[in-house]
Amino acid sequence: MSFEYNIKLIVLGEGFVGKGKLLQRYFKKNFTEKSTVNPAFYEKTENYNGKNYFIKFWDTAGQEKYNSLNSIYYQNALGVLIVYDVSIPETFNKVKDWVGTLREIVGENIIVVIAGNKFDLYDKKLLGKSEEIINDYCQKEKCEHFYTSAKTGYNVDDTFNCLIKKVLNKVDENPCIFNKPNISRKKKGRKLEIRTNRKRRNCC
Repeated sequence: MSFEYNIKLIVLGEGFVGKGKLLQRYFKKNFTEKSTVNPAFYEKTENYNGKNYFIKFWDTAGQEKYNSLNSIYYQNALGVLIVYDVSIPETFNKVKDWVGTLREIVGENIIVVIAGNKFDLYDKKLLGKSEEIINDYCQKEKCEHFYTSAKTGYNVDDTFNCLIKKVLNKVDENPCIFNKPNISRKKKGRKLEIRTNRKRRNCC
């Protein structure tokens, strides 16, 4: 099968909010408690309006916690899933920083979907006014927002499918937003720094 477009999507979020677990649930349809310590790539193909797309998700494995991300990670990304932990509302604060950084580096047109993960630990009283703030922010920034649970699978497929569909629809309407790269070409760039001596927390 030949592919007309190579789509790069990235996943961001504070450490231990469950980014890797969401990817694992979506792509492998399972869940484990083991934490992700190395960057990972998840791939799939999609046929949209008669065109074949090769989609690759980049997972940071939490190294953004150590400010070790560089422009190679963001470069050429057409969409991003930003994850926070609903059981720790403060993790949403970082979402705003990443949205700003992405739009500065990649451009205003990047598709952003936000996931409030660990919905199985959801506590209405815990979120309180934070829920209203989150909803207002997402409306203002025109970002789709989903509550998810990597552990139970709640809303995981809908979240990823929403991001993919929005990106493919945008490319289909305006294919000139990026060149058509060769998917077999190896990406070059500085290796991302990883530190594994960090305190473990609930990562579901």
